[in-house]
Amino acid sequence: MAGRNLHTWLRLDPGGLLLGAVGFAVSLTPSLLPRDWLFQGVAAGLSAGTLYAVGVLLHWMWDVWVFDLVEEPLGKVRKRARRVEGWLARAEGKERLSEDDQERWKFRGEIALAVVLIVGLVIWVSFALRWQRELAALMGAEAYSRAEFLLVVPVGVALWALIIALGKVVLLAVDRLANSPVGKRMHKAPRFIMAWAAVGLVLVFLVDNVVPGTIVGAAERVFSLRNEEIREDLVQPEQPERSGSPSSFNKWEELGAFGTRFTGLGLHKDELEELTGRPSKEPIRVYAGLDNGDDDRQRAESVVKELNRTGARDRQALLVVPTTGTGWVNPTAAQAFELMFDGDTAIASAQYSYLPSAVQFIADQERVERYGEALISTVVDWWNTLPEDARPKLYVYGESLGTTAGSGAFSGLRDLVSTVDGALWVGPPNSNRLWKDLVDRRDPGSPEVSAEYTGGLMVRFAENSEEIWRWRREQDLEGDDAFSAWQQPRVLFVQHPSDPVVWWSPKLLLEEPDWLKEAPGFDRSPSMRWIPFVTFWQVTLDLPRAANVPNGHGHNYGDTVLDGMLAMVGGQDFNPARAEQLKRQLDEAMADQGPEKEVGVDNG
Repeated sequence: MAGRNLHTWLRLDPGGLLLGAVGFAVSLTPSLLPRDWLFQGVAAGLSAGTLYAVGVLLHWMWDVWVFDLVEEPLGKVRKRARRVEGWLARAEGKERLSEDDQERWKFRGEIALAVVLIVGLVIWVSFALRWQRELAALMGAEAYSRAEFLLVVPVGVALWALIIALGKVVLLAVDRLANSPVGKRMHKAPRFIMAWAAVGLVLVFLVDNVVPGTIVGAAERVFSLRNEEIREDLVQPEQPERSGSPSSFNKWEELGAFGTRFTGLGLHKDELEELTGRPSKEPIRVYAGLDNGDDDRQRAESVVKELNRTGARDRQALLVVPTTGTGWVNPTAAQAFELMFDGDTAIASAQYSYLPSAVQFIADQERVERYGEALISTVVDWWNTLPEDARPKLYVYGESLGTTAGSGAFSGLRDLVSTVDGALWVGPPNSNRLWKDLVDRRDPGSPEVSAEYTGGLMVRFAENSEEIWRWRREQDLEGDDAFSAWQQPRVLFVQHPSDPVVWWSPKLLLEEPDWLKEAPGFDRSPSMRWIPFVTFWQVTLDLPRAANVPNGHGHNYGDTVLDGMLAMVGGQDFNPARAEQLKRQLDEAMADQGPEKEVGVDNG
């Protein structure tokens, strides 16, 4: 009995094997980012497992619905099959094969097919490495050796086998339910339908509740502790213009791991003057950690108290920064904004979570939007009480999930431009409602990867810095003032063609997106093609490595945020020469502030 059960578990579906092998092979084609052997192996295993299931389903549909319709045309094939059975019987010294003999030979054939396919995949992987090398060269990233990349095969095949085993567990559960004492009281068709429905409901419950809940629960245990860890090289600021200073309502220890980085880093007045050679003010940075209020509204009110305390009402510019999931504020963006205005600025932010953005997205995306609405509306209400001719210009900046929080504060584009003096959104997730609405309603003939909306009158989309400054050059050639055709307030989305955060969507499973039908943009491989199921897994596996590529690609925007801010603010002072000067100063300023992004979960 044990041997028979093992034999059942080892049986493989030929149709599933063939289609799964195709899935494994095409998963090696380029996607958005270069992948190492581990991530490529996982993408290959998931693609193969998914298409194996599709192959099994198609095989079953053939046997149940199609075979009888084509039985007569397939008569010659069946005759040849019987002839092969005769040869096999004579090889075993028998007149004909018994059912057990036939099953044994089928099993041997399945194993032989699996071996042939695996050998073929090994050969294919060694050739497919060139795609990953081309993609790495396109981005200036690390390329892998053939020996390293061959590890894709054992990783992918192992995951593929695991998926097949899980599928067999599901089939076993259906069979047990259908043949249970309760099931046997019904006719065959109804009892199997009921069994599949019951197992399906359990699977949906697991996928929709148990798995996300387990992930979020585990992440909360880990990252709640990390939120309390203050980097050893950080020193509590003495300047009253910083939250966490002795003068602040919000104490240093209450700001959390990323709040202390935000207020503990950044150039001070004397450092700005030494770097730029121009008179500067002490930049204001205010922040509310999770311990500075019981809810988002209280923390936002805490931010306003800090703005009042520090004299932010008298500054030239105020920037509100909804954070990413962990509470991270991009230090490059903050420093760039302060350099632009010689420190005559205030930057305000607040934490709402300690979970990385990906986990927070799973946990509750609407929670992110509610936080953004609480922070921005509270600051805007305070700002509106100030004299209109004497208050600072108000700007909003968001990156990654921070764009979802920021745009969630507004009902739409009209509300946004009637409320603030400008907005810069960098690397917005595909689920960002404002971004999605504008892209879906883009001008006819405008590509999704670099959309145009109402001729760029108020909102624009840029692939990179070059596109931002191309607008300036084009308008200079036409004799217009810099950016004159782009009215204030300005809204700018910056999105790399290679950023999986921007382009990942569940629709990739079965629907080819417009951006894959279009020209690839400056840093996406022209060899990338949409393949049902496979492209979804490829881009999904690009997400964990989105920031692990050189600046200017993937989800690493580097000093492009400076160009974006210059374009957002506008004015005659902001020109390419000024931008180059500021970039040199920004590079020098950031040299002692650590990496822009601490790769992995740290940056949220």
